[in-house]
Amino acid sequence: MTRSILTLSLAVSFTAALAAPAALAAPAQRSVDHVYSTVDCLLQREDHDLRQVLAVIPGYEGLNQPIVASATTGCITPDTLLPSVDFYNRGAIAERLLYRDFESIGAPPRGRPVRVFAPVTRYYLQNAGDYARSSLAMLDMAGCVVRQEPQRAYAFFRTRRNSAEEDAAIAALAPVISSCVTEGESFELTAPIFRAFLAEAAYRAAVGRPQVFAAE
Repeated sequence: MTRSILTLSLAVSFTAALAAPAALAAPAQRSVDHVYSTVDCLLQREDHDLRQVLAVIPGYEGLNQPIVASATTGCITPDTLLPSVDFYNRGAIAERLLYRDFESIGAPPRGRPVRVFAPVTRYYLQNAGDYARSSLAMLDMAGCVVRQEPQRAYAFFRTRRNSAEEDAAIAALAPVISSCVTEGESFELTAPIFRAFLAEAAYRAAVGRPQVFAAE
């Protein structure tokens, strides 16, 4: 299995990514709220760049371009603080598109769904950076959760962010999450991080391309 070649300490890498902007700006949850409001604005404006985000492998340079470009279209203001890590952007986009495009995981799309990136190869992983490798491993774990509990995964996004019901939904999925973590991996599963990766994994499953790593 391609994922088995990863040697990661995700708790360290993701905690470091979150700590840097928090020290300079607003609390992480406020920044995540700004991501959702920005994505909602871009969708309302029918920004076509959003259709390309999930087609790009996590960690590629330029992934945040739709969020950055929105500054020129009035979707964000100079005091809008967004996280510097791109998985929040991907998660917010995937979450909004999931309910827009699908009635459930397994249902036919309501319209033309967006493209998602093709499963990555062992060769790609061997040459990828730490952030890309960490993101792919987290997304693969979330994909395992979605495959085991598609209905619960889809319903998860009816819970409010940063709420007791969100915490309860994560707790209900805890046994599945544990079964999807490969021995030796370490994940920093805060609610916002889990929500972001679960959203992208759910959208991939809905379009019929749940695998993150190519079978080799």
